Amino acid sequence: MLYPGEELTEAAGYPALVRFESGRPGLPVVVFVTGGGVLGRIAYGPPEGRAADFLCHWLHEDGFPSLVLSYPVDSGGVFDTAFPQFSITDWAEQSGEIIARYMDRNGLPANAIVLGWSMAGRIAEPLHAALRRKGKGIELFVAMAAASALPHTLPGLDHLKPAASGLAAIRGAYLDWLLHCLADQNGAAGHVVLDAEAFTREMTGDFPVGLAASAMRYRDGAFVPDPAGDAIEVGTAQYRAFPPLALMTHASALDARHALTDRSTWGVYITQQLCEGLVFSQPDKLAALPGQKWALLVEHVGHAALRLSATLPGNHMFSLGEKGARRTVQTLKRLRQTAADVAGEISHLMD
Repeated sequence: MLYPGEELTEAAGYPALVRFESGRPGLPVVVFVTGGGVLGRIAYGPPEGRAADFLCHWLHEDGFPSLVLSYPVDSGGVFDTAFPQFSITDWAEQSGEIIARYMDRNGLPANAIVLGWSMAGRIAEPLHAALRRKGKGIELFVAMAAASALPHTLPGLDHLKPAASGLAAIRGAYLDWLLHCLADQNGAAGHVVLDAEAFTREMTGDFPVGLAASAMRYRDGAFVPDPAGDAIEVGTAQYRAFPPLALMTHASALDARHALTDRSTWGVYITQQLCEGLVFSQPDKLAALPGQKWALLVEHVGHAALRLSATLPGNHMFSLGEKGARRTVQTLKRLRQTAADVAGEISHLMD
């Protein structure tokens, strides 16, 4: 049931579906971490699909090596065992181990660019921590219409129910919504980027509830709330431990919560990470800043989250379709440069 180029591997004690494509020497690997109940195949498409309709094609066109990771879900006949207690910590450790493995195996730079789509926004801090323990890191983490580490921002996920496997069932929860988003992207593309039936069969499935932005855990056959444990796992208050951040979102009413709140929720973490990493960590320099530099610092930090955010056409699946996929990579390159500029400007003011 594997697509060409895919590999089943094991890391941190769990299986994972992986697809790697090499790139131009010296460029960092772009890692796509998929969201809730959807395999990473959404980043490169099925064998019969048009490659140009998918993200990885355009990453390759620009020379970036790409690594797409899928944690174990009940989907497409890929995984033969369910892991209902698979946690955010397991996800981060597994992802970090695989990323480091491919960096070492292919002589890649030690800092990755990570695209965290949808639920995968929650992996930003624990993945960065896992990579740092291996001597690696994240150059830039880009949230793509993604859940942040803030609690209770996606209350619709509270109604997830366990399937017989113990995994969170997406049918009757949000599969219909995903298919609505897919139909909208297909319409915008003017052709069928992904067939709804094939997408459902080969790319979606039930998933471990501990990964969802609902602070629920699987225990004794039931889903129980654990907001305190969830906050620890996703690093809710560990601002300094987050990697550099940027945001891609959209303005579609099909995904109103992300369209309306992504800039504010991620703005908190973009601003706090910059301040903790570049300003508050140097209290002596901060106290000695002359008035003019202080005013410039206030201006730069105040505008940083806006500069590091982009609103793209489309919906929750805005990277699907040739225009969407190409635009996503173009936006990634711009945000990467902007992140370097913002960090450089703030560091210069602090000198």
